[in-house]
Amino acid sequence: MRRITFLITIAFTLANTLWSAGQDTTKIKLKKNEILKVTEDNNRTNVILGGNIFELATADENVKIRLGKHGLEIVETPEGTKLDWKKYEEEEYFDEEDDPAEKRKRDRRRFTAHWSGFEIGLNNYLTSDYSMSLSPELSFMDLNTGKSFNVNINFTQLGIGLSRHLGIVTGLGIEFNDYKFEGNNNITKDEDNVIIPYYPDPDIEFKKSKLSTVYLTMPLLLEAQIPVKSRRTVNIAAGAIGGVKIGSHNKMVYYDGGREKIKGNDDFSLSVLRYGPTIRLGYESFQIYATYYMNGLFIDDKGPELYPIQLGMAFTFGD
Repeated sequence: MRRITFLITIAFTLANTLWSAGQDTTKIKLKKNEILKVTEDNNRTNVILGGNIFELATADENVKIRLGKHGLEIVETPEGTKLDWKKYEEEEYFDEEDDPAEKRKRDRRRFTAHWSGFEIGLNNYLTSDYSMSLSPELSFMDLNTGKSFNVNINFTQLGIGLSRHLGIVTGLGIEFNDYKFEGNNNITKDEDNVIIPYYPDPDIEFKKSKLSTVYLTMPLLLEAQIPVKSRRTVNIAAGAIGGVKIGSHNKMVYYDGGREKIKGNDDFSLSVLRYGPTIRLGYESFQIYATYYMNGLFIDDKGPELYPIQLGMAFTFGD
């Protein structure tokens, strides 16, 4: 508190000195950091302290005092003195004569990424020739796409601003995938750990049959933000996403004199690591995303050659 009082006293003293000397602008810097700036123009005096943290401005009989985004304006009117408490937008109190390098640094700090949040979408996969239609021998892998959900919880992010509206984004998330089988089957492994179909007894019909996976994910994206009205932005991000498997199981539900459930925890010869391109497009905190994994759902030669794809919507917490 003593330091702030001391700086304000210096500001007032220097302002009065400069007024009598008739100078226009004076700056005091410590190394590259500007700690005091005084500007005069006819009946106006403006004092800025500590890199625009504190501002004192006088014009005729009016006074403006600002600390950060909050301020008080004292205005003389015919009815008397009026006190007006203000809250300023960031752009309103940055000095137009700021060092361009400092302005670029400030813009980079203001970049806000759009990764952290909640995502929900649908799973499917493509064959090696980019088709969603499977051959008859792979019919046991046919999915009920409308019930094959992808849920992602992206719990942390890091945005490295290249400018106010362009930056590099990374972070961490957990990806939950359900692959709901269309047929009356599931999957299992043979003695060589190769994926083969699993069929129930002829008199049993599965009411639910799915394969579930959990991956820890990390993206590396380039995000561009296009300003629209009211300082809102349309956001476009593209890049790569990688994941490491942390869990998998299958589950079958059927009725045989009562509800029965079979659940098995296994690796199912699934790829431990996976990676691929992803693209995201949205407005403010709402996004649409699409991801294609370039390595197969299963380890090479241990299962059908299928490449997972995801399409969904995201609600981000970056703003």
